[in-house]
Amino acid sequence: MRSWVAGFVLGLGALTLDPTQGVSAPAVVTGILAGTEDGRLQVEIRGSEPLNYLLVEGTDPFSVSLLFLNATFGFPSEEREFPGPGLKKIRTAILKREGSRLGRLDLTFGERAPYRLTKDGTRLILRVEAPAPPGGFVLSAGAGRGGDSPGDRPAPPAVPQILKLTPEILGEEVRVIVEASGPLAYKSFVMEKPFRVVVDFEGAQFRRLEDTVEVRNVLLRRIRSSQFTPTAVRVVLDLARPNPFWIEARAAGAVIHLGPAPRP
Repeated sequence: MRSWVAGFVLGLGALTLDPTQGVSAPAVVTGILAGTEDGRLQVEIRGSEPLNYLLVEGTDPFSVSLLFLNATFGFPSEEREFPGPGLKKIRTAILKREGSRLGRLDLTFGERAPYRLTKDGTRLILRVEAPAPPGGFVLSAGAGRGGDSPGDRPAPPAVPQILKLTPEILGEEVRVIVEASGPLAYKSFVMEKPFRVVVDFEGAQFRRLEDTVEVRNVLLRRIRSSQFTPTAVRVVLDLARPNPFWIEARAAGAVIHLGPAPRP
């Protein structure tokens, strides 16, 4: 039997709804991605806008639940179970509350583990000191469901393979050459404390589970890369200090430019 031991509000507006006022359109949780970051579980929740949420911690078994106020999921509700000592189950559901929708995400673990939740614009990032499920997972409108048979789905296009990441130091600029078997789609963002640039190459595969290249430059300390989810390769540039960057797409791969050189 589950016991709820603590709950706290983060990033919330008013919890009550005035029946005389119209309810605004719900925010949409567009995707949930889970993978390994520095050997621990990282779960990213992406929203169509900044998400208002309530976090509840449970015991027996240990769980972390996020309640998204006036929000819905952009994909069907789902429940998955995983082997291993870390994350055991994930469940999403839509609840109705005082005329608005409430999106609920439940993460259940095999044992208690320290965790930290941070908000970064339209994303929430949950880091848990526990192993990630093998290969990670993605919940989104385009991810498909595990129950689909191969005959129900069209043959997927060839997945580009990321082959190698090579740093090049050119004066005050550092370039990271991302060699791949084809063109890459990507999303990027910056994180602080410590400063780092994160690039997710979506719909790609990495030739190994993870890799680290030590650079030890005045701009760039190291490059970390991994198969963050089954459908995304994550490249992290650990910066020595904040620096501008831009990404050059190529017919086969990409180049991450770091430093003061202007974008052409």
